[in-house]
Order: sequence, then structure tokens, then C-alpha cells
Amino acid sequence: MPRQFLRFGVVGALATLVHMLIGAILIHSGWSALAANPISFLIAFVVSFMGHYGFSFSDQSCDVATSLKRFALVAVGGFAVNEGILAFLIWSDKLPQIAALLLSTAVAATATFVASRNWAFRKMAEDQNGFDDVTAAPDGINVPRWVCNNP
Repeated sequence: MPRQFLRFGVVGALATLVHMLIGAILIHSGWSALAANPISFLIAFVVSFMGHYGFSFSDQSCDVATSLKRFALVAVGGFAVNEGILAFLIWSDKLPQIAALLLSTAVAATATFVASRNWAFRKMAEDQNGFDDVTAAPDGINVPRWVCNNP
């Protein structure tokens, strides 16, 4: 797992660099930060997914469509966790903003790694059997069939 976590970190760092570079280019081209950020996130998401599917989790990946659906949920969830923790820490005024950003990003990255490793890129037995409407994710939470099963 340490090797996989290192690979995850390398891909994540590359995706973050892409996110920041695209964002900076768009902002310097006259875009507002609020408009540039979602575009940058989407481009970085593609880099992140391709890197994780082909490098970080290549030894355990299920089919591309299933992993893409799952990772999209994981990435959006990670973004929400990061923003939520960051907003709370800034609102509570307990840490400087940079420290708050580092802490929220570390928590979100760890949660994203765990979810990616244990669900988004994992080929589970349920993937091969199929369920009609819902199935249980590894943590027992029922999720829609389109998220967990192959098309």
C-alpha cells in the first residue's frame, strides 16, 4: 500500500499542478476565479482519472466506465470535504488560512485515496454479478446500480 499511496500522491500532485496552471492561465486571460475554477477542476479531473486508472490503481481496476463513474463521485466528494473543512477552519479562525488549506487538503486527499482504493478502482464481486436496482458499497451504503455495476 505505501507504493500505491506514493503513486496516488504523484498523480494527485500532477493533477493539482494542471488545475493551478489552467486556472492561472484563465484568470490572467480575464476569466473570474469562480468561472475558471470549475473548468480547471474538470481538466484536472481528466488528468487525475487517467493517472489513477492507468498508474495508481492499475493492478486492481475494473472497467473504465465503472471506474469513471465511481471516481467522479469520489472526486466531487473530496472537493466537497476539502471545501467544507476549509470553510469551517477559516470561519472558526483557529488556524491561519494557509495552514487551514494544508489541513483540509490533507484530510480530503486521504479520504479520496481510501475511497479510490477501496471502491472507485476496485473490481468487486458485485461488479460481475449485477443487481437490479441498488447494491451495497464496501462500507454497506446502498448506492444506485449504475454506480457499482458494469454497463
